[in-house]
Amino acid sequence: MELKRKLIIFGILVSTFVFSVSFATLYAQTHIIEGTACSCTLPIPLLIPMFSSFGILVGLVSFYLLLPTIERSKKEIKNWIELLDPLEKEIIEMIIEGEGRITQAKISRKIGKVKAFRVLERLKKRGLIEKIKEKKTNLIKLSNKFEFLLKK
Repeated sequence: MELKRKLIIFGILVSTFVFSVSFATLYAQTHIIEGTACSCTLPIPLLIPMFSSFGILVGLVSFYLLLPTIERSKKEIKNWIELLDPLEKEIIEMIIEGEGRITQAKISRKIGKVKAFRVLERLKKRGLIEKIKEKKTNLIKLSNKFEFLLKK
């Protein structure tokens, strides 16, 4: 429910910004067509910095409203990793220690070829890792969705 409320507020802010810019553009255009552009109450050269500042404000407020949701989803993913099978968790930790990339051979040396292959296939099916063929070996890396785990 909280996310819906934030998205509604975000939509209201953005639509207010778009409406204000549209109205100001129409206002300036009518005064230019009428030939009274220099006598308008709000000088046209002030419109650009004013609406640029307002746009930045809308962006910052939107980011502020949505940031806790983004952070919470990252924590939820870290909690999901805790629920993995011990071997899967060990492999993910090995990949993280290897700065997001490790060869399948290194994993196989530690837990065995058959186990490594099976566990890697399960992780690949779930979308946690990607296998990249490099010459005679496979390079295992975290999928793009989970690269934030590398940044501490």
